[in-house]
Amino acid sequence: MKNKMFALLLIMLFISVFSNAQISIYDAVQTGKEIAKDEKNSNELSPKLIQTIEFGTSLPSEIKYSFSTDEYFSAQELKRRLSFELFYNINYPILKKLTFGAVAGIQHQSQGSITGLKLGASFRYYFKNYEGVNLYLMTARSIGVSNNVKNEAGEGNIRVGLQFPIKELTDFDDFRVVFSIFWDNDSYALKKPLLGTEIPSDIVFRSGYGFGIGLQF
Repeated sequence: MKNKMFALLLIMLFISVFSNAQISIYDAVQTGKEIAKDEKNSNELSPKLIQTIEFGTSLPSEIKYSFSTDEYFSAQELKRRLSFELFYNINYPILKKLTFGAVAGIQHQSQGSITGLKLGASFRYYFKNYEGVNLYLMTARSIGVSNNVKNEAGEGNIRVGLQFPIKELTDFDDFRVVFSIFWDNDSYALKKPLLGTEIPSDIVFRSGYGFGIGLQF
């Protein structure tokens, strides 16, 4: 069943990315419940640290660049290009099935050649147990690494995702390979023009659909 759902999620992802279709939170919750049917139910979840390191990529539905000239303020839609990222997440239960934690990582946006460090927080809701399917909300502040980015408050990511295990590593206790599908918004304030001599304001990578693969331990 998990293999069928894994294939279904991949199909949904690529259809969404290339057709700008929308996957709702309801769809993610229903898919999570379906995958979790075969998981062991734990009525008394023992508190534990849950760590994940994950590599991901996404493609925004729209990239909007805002800038000004001597005469007017304008916004232009840019060609969509992939982003690449590496995130580390550590969570601890605050309620049964609900965890809260910290996020740190690095993300590169191909459009504009923008690279930023990410620091933030996340909530994860586990459907049955801490080794299984979870729905998460993440928010992270952008700290520019590339010299075309200004570090201003309010710039960064907000993300909703669905993560589930695809393989347990029998040679390593409590290690498992996880896969995730997510929706993401990302933004940066800019200090160098992308087109020519304009005065840059910010760039927003809207409604990106992506996937990631990593290790949970």
